[in-house]
Amino acid sequence: MTPAADPTTAAEVSRHIPALDGVRALAILLVVPHNANMLTLPIPAVDYPAALLMNAGWVGVQLFFVLSGFLITGNLLDTRHSNNYFRAFFGRRALRILPLYYTVLLLAFVVGPALGLGSAEFRATAPRQIWLWTFLSNWTQPFGGGVDGFSHFWSLAVEEQFYLLWPFIVVRCRPITLLWVCAGSIGLALLTRLALLLAHLPHETLYMFTICRMDALTAGAAAAALLRIPTASARAQRLTPGIAIVAAVTLIATLVGTHGLAIFGNRTQTVGYTLLSLGFALVILLTALPTTGVIASTMRLLSTTPLRLLGRYSYGMYIFHLPLHVFLGMALIHHFAPHPTPMQAIVYAIALTAVTFLLAAASYELFEKRFLKLKRKLMPTWSPEGRPSGPPAPASARSADSAT
Repeated sequence: MTPAADPTTAAEVSRHIPALDGVRALAILLVVPHNANMLTLPIPAVDYPAALLMNAGWVGVQLFFVLSGFLITGNLLDTRHSNNYFRAFFGRRALRILPLYYTVLLLAFVVGPALGLGSAEFRATAPRQIWLWTFLSNWTQPFGGGVDGFSHFWSLAVEEQFYLLWPFIVVRCRPITLLWVCAGSIGLALLTRLALLLAHLPHETLYMFTICRMDALTAGAAAAALLRIPTASARAQRLTPGIAIVAAVTLIATLVGTHGLAIFGNRTQTVGYTLLSLGFALVILLTALPTTGVIASTMRLLSTTPLRLLGRYSYGMYIFHLPLHVFLGMALIHHFAPHPTPMQAIVYAIALTAVTFLLAAASYELFEKRFLKLKRKLMPTWSPEGRPSGPPAPASARSADSAT
């Protein structure tokens, strides 16, 4: 298709978009080295690019949120008239997220202690595990409620809370109405962060509270809604070069304006989060539109097999990477390099990413897929008079399977 082709239909939007697997891969490749960052000052100039990427790698979580908002909302919009709208959505999400999540918690908090495993710091913080089991750690961790080795689970809590709320909103909204809901949510998230900052609450509250990250989730949702409005979709197809330029300018301006995306900088945590959300949403929007030239080449690059594999296993990588780093990796690197040089720290981050990938691949192929096969029993169904034109959205649901 060319930029001047017919408007994108809901059935076309619902197709599996290979480039989104690549986007997911980029997100996990940012997050893992960031959380495994052992760089210490001073850093040689030659290592500055790697240091910048590792320090700013937290934006991978922001990208995950935007991508999740896009995929989940697209699926919900395409199935909101189905007979089993809620049961299909919640059942499929549970099969994707919960088996691996709770298996890891069982191994960490039941099997490990029974075998006498676990560091002193882990044992000291383990009594706070209730917040992990209930997906509420993002509300308690900013006030010292974290568990050693599992601090990254806050973002999964944000996702689960979004899953619980969003279907009830989408089912009542046409795509055009949902755009206004998303715009209001983006503004509310920004205002909430400003209020928390003025109230001198810990910076972690702005980082982890669900309401503070709703601009990322709903920016992705807005992109999904826009694609399901024929006139808006047709116009977006004609404007893909302009969308790409705006996305690039927005992301570069955010990088510069926040002094390299300093994680707890005031600019980053206020307008920075919002601008990142909008920039990433435009990038994800481009993956669903017909493109040509440099943009099309970029989408083909994101669709390459290595990146798609990384994207497929990204959920497992996210689950495993921090426990591996905290309980095994740090001990190993301090044994062989008590004071790691910048190059050793970079090599360590690369090695941890590779090991995490292998573990996640084994988990997906040997364990997670057994549960994913059950999702076939929870496909959306329609009554004859209520079925939309074209197929429902099984493909977009597959796209969301690996969302973190």
